[in-house]
Amino acid sequence: MLIEVKVKVARVIDGKTRKRTETLLLNRELFAEAEYDVMAKLAQEQTDGSVEDFSIQSLRISPLKEVANQFTGDSTFIATLKDVWLADDGTEKSLKYKVLIWANDLSEAHVNTQKLARQGYDMTIEGITQVDYEYLDDAVQP
Repeated sequence: MLIEVKVKVARVIDGKTRKRTETLLLNRELFAEAEYDVMAKLAQEQTDGSVEDFSIQSLRISPLKEVANQFTGDSTFIATLKDVWLADDGTEKSLKYKVLIWANDLSEAHVNTQKLARQGYDMTIEGITQVDYEYLDDAVQP
C-alpha cells in the first residue's frame, strides 16, 4: 500500500537552516516499515550534514492509487482520472482515482496524463495538481 509520511525537516541550504514540511511516499505493507525507512534516510542525511533536525509529523494511507514512474521530470503532479463504464444493468458507473506522475511543467504533466488516460476506454482527466512529493521506491528498504 502507498503510505504518505509528513516530516518536519530543518535542512541546511546554502549555509542557512530552513525549516519545512516534506511529504514522502513509500510503497510498504506496514506503517512501521515506512517510518523506519524515512528515519533511516533522514538520519543518513543528518550524518552527511544536509539535515540538522527532523521529526515525523504523520503517517497515513495515501489517496493515490498508482505511481506512474515511467515518466521523468523535475516536479511531481497528482493527476485525477475518471473511468466511466456501463454496468450489467445498463447504468453508467464511474470511478475516480489519483496517480502520481513526474514532468518538468504542467503542460508536460498534461501530456503524460493523457498517455495514462488512453489506457482505459472512457477515461477522462478531472484535474492535475503540482505537489512536492518525494517517492522512495522499494530499493530503499533493507
